[in-house]
Amino acid sequence: MTTRRELLKVGALALTGAVAAPFVITPSRAQSTALKIQGFLPAASPTHRALEKYAADLKAKTNGALSIQVLPAGGAVGPTETINAVQAGILDGHYSSSSFFAARDAGFTVFGDTGASYDNVDTRDRWYREGGGEDLGKELYAASNMVYVANVFWPSEHIPARKAIKTAEDLKGLKIRVPPGMISEVFGLAGAAVVNLPAGEVFNALQSGVIDATDWASPGQNMEVGLYRAAKFSIDAAHSMPATEIAFGKRSWDRIPAEMRKLIEDEARAMSAALKTQIRADDDAAIAKMKTEGVEIVVWDKAEIAKLRGFTSQKQEELAGKSAIARKIVDSHRAFQKKVG
Repeated sequence: MTTRRELLKVGALALTGAVAAPFVITPSRAQSTALKIQGFLPAASPTHRALEKYAADLKAKTNGALSIQVLPAGGAVGPTETINAVQAGILDGHYSSSSFFAARDAGFTVFGDTGASYDNVDTRDRWYREGGGEDLGKELYAASNMVYVANVFWPSEHIPARKAIKTAEDLKGLKIRVPPGMISEVFGLAGAAVVNLPAGEVFNALQSGVIDATDWASPGQNMEVGLYRAAKFSIDAAHSMPATEIAFGKRSWDRIPAEMRKLIEDEARAMSAALKTQIRADDDAAIAKMKTEGVEIVVWDKAEIAKLRGFTSQKQEELAGKSAIARKIVDSHRAFQKKVG
């Protein structure tokens, strides 16, 4: 699946945050470790530059004892092949979305995008911390002999559209481009006429009316690629909330000194926090600019999101029947949904 929101699209601006209390490993007690990881975005994308900064910060905070070479999407293998490359010793780890690995296990699908399971991404992200989400991520990756380090923030996505889509009923017959996967099937269950188009054809298809709308990314990213020149509505239906994470192969992880492992995790969380701040600032700025250019922001109310959640749940239940870990992940979401209301 070379798409995952077309590689989750070009993400946020370069990350600027860092952990509050710097932790430096002195050369006298450091063990030199060199690693190679691959991201899932192009080298020029701001989010990939954030990953490069993550590696640079780790090198600086270990006085060069930990050196991580960062490759962009396709730098060693395709985005769907990084786990295979880690297992083969070509890579030591990756920054990716588990949705890329849907063919390995249905658990990767239900972990990789929660769809409309939650009203907003903040509530969904509490699941990682409070509902056992990261523990399940560790179990999911462990089956592939990998170590899940931490979730990295990715925003809830909007739908650029040529017409207002205000309710679940409005999805019926809607010609919407969605990459193959769970979200595509959710829209199909809602009655939409789902179209699969390469990313490079989406703008012209919108402009010409071949499609009415497209699943893409968050407002700032949608604006960056120019979709709102062809789509004068931005639909916030909480329809897609992708997950991204940093993970390493177990063999590579085991040779990293314990103090470095903790630093790797801390810096991953710092990267996530900085991306959250920056992406939200970018999205706010994009929305403000859209409004001056005649783009209408359509925010679904909770009752309509709940209808889309019903279709999401239907698909999740189908996937949960395909593997034990998929069942655990879906059950965990159900329990947390009940807890948060």
